[in-house]
Parts: sequence; structure tokens; C-alpha cells
Amino acid sequence: MSKKFFGHWDEVGEGFPVVCIAGFASSNWIFRRLIEPLAGKYHFILPDNRGMGASPPAKAPYGLGDLADDVSNLMADLGHARYGVIGLSMGGFVAQLLALRQPQRVASIVLMCTSSGGKGFQEIFPMLSREQVAAIYQLTARQRIEAALAPQFCPMLTSRYPATYTYVLQQRLAHEENSQQVMMQYDAVAEFMKQSLPLSTLTTPTLIMAGDHDFVVPLVNAQRLASAIPQAILQVFPQTDHLFFLEESEKVTESMGRFLFACRPN
Repeated sequence: MSKKFFGHWDEVGEGFPVVCIAGFASSNWIFRRLIEPLAGKYHFILPDNRGMGASPPAKAPYGLGDLADDVSNLMADLGHARYGVIGLSMGGFVAQLLALRQPQRVASIVLMCTSSGGKGFQEIFPMLSREQVAAIYQLTARQRIEAALAPQFCPMLTSRYPATYTYVLQQRLAHEENSQQVMMQYDAVAEFMKQSLPLSTLTTPTLIMAGDHDFVVPLVNAQRLASAIPQAILQVFPQTDHLFFLEESEKVTESMGRFLFACRPN
């Protein structure tokens, strides 16, 4: 069989397949703590997006629709006709595109700390400019990561979850991403934000999760998503921020596991 996916991926666990799509400037390490307790029930597939982690560098500009196609191709290569999807932050954008394009294959979607595109979301999604992101990547790796985890972005992290702060700092330092590849990903996100998605046609069971102190993707984004997607479920985790899925990983994993189980095909 001809393989269409040319990136890197890891696989964890056994059971119904669930693909996990990482967020901006991140590789699949971000899911490890979250999925390990469920590895006995689900087969998690963890691709690294183009140019991230162990995937080859992207050689030309691309869109988030291309990342959705990458995931679809990977799951087809692995022989999974039906599967769940977890999309984290930017990965939530990709998950929405994937579910809209492949409704017959996507059994369920979990959207974490994410938003969508178009004017209605542009107004409430405080996206940094290209120049700001480029300037951040002129800093040393440690300076850049510490700035991204500072209270103005993750207000609850250091005060309530210091162990999580240390974990994320160490993982980010160990999985540093290439600045040119990050800027290519930024351009794909910026283009995505310009157009609205037909969310009212998204009939796939959807669980939306968010932290109530998320300054990176404010809670109103999750609330607006929940209003736009038919029968979506919204769960808010109090006293957490953009990294709520690590700060309260046990609670998030428990809720996610129940939802995935309820949505599995018979």
C-alpha cells in the first residue's frame, strides 16, 4: 500500500484509535501526561505537524487544511476508517477542518483551549503579530520559554501549579522548535483566521474544554464555539489557564475518557 503521510508519529496504547493534534510551535510530547492513564483503553496516534518535532522541515508554505490532510492520510495509512480526534489550541483548528472534511471518519472531537476562524473569532482571539513572534524567537530558548509561561500569559501556572511549570519548562527546552518552521506555521494560522468555518454543519459529537483564566485563548472563544457547533458540550476548569490540561491533567483525562467512550462506534 502506498503511504501518503511523510512525517513522524508515535503510537501509544491499544483500543479504539484516537489521533492527537498538537498546538502552535509544539510537538507531540505535549500529550504524553494526558493520555498515559488511558493507554489501556485507546490506541493514541501522535503525529508531529509539518516542521515540528521529528517531522521533516516544511519546504514550502502550507495551510492548516494541509495539516488536516496530513492527519487524514496518516490515519488512512494506518488502516483506521473511524477514529476520535483531540485538537489542542492550534491543533483544534486542524481538528475542526478534519471533521468538516471527513465527517464519515471522525467519530468524536475533543477541542482544548482553542478557537476558530472568521470575524467573529478574530475579535476575541488575541493573536500576536508576525513581528512580535519573530522578535520572541530572537531570544534564547530559555528566555523565550520563560516569557511564554509568564503570568501575563499563564497566570495560574506558577502560583497554583509550580510542578507543572517545571515540567513544561523542561519539556520545552528538550523539544526546541526551529524558528523558520515556527514562522511558516504562524503564517498558516494567520491565513486560517481570515475565514469562517461552517460550524453549524459540524454534527460530530464535540467536547470543548477550556480554562477560566486562559489569556492566550480567552474563555469566550470556547463559549462561542459551543454556541456555534450543534450539541457541543462545554466544560470549563476553574482556576486554570491555557495549560489547564496539564495543570488539572487527572480531571481532564477522566472527562476526556468518558466522552471518548460514549462516542465510540458500536
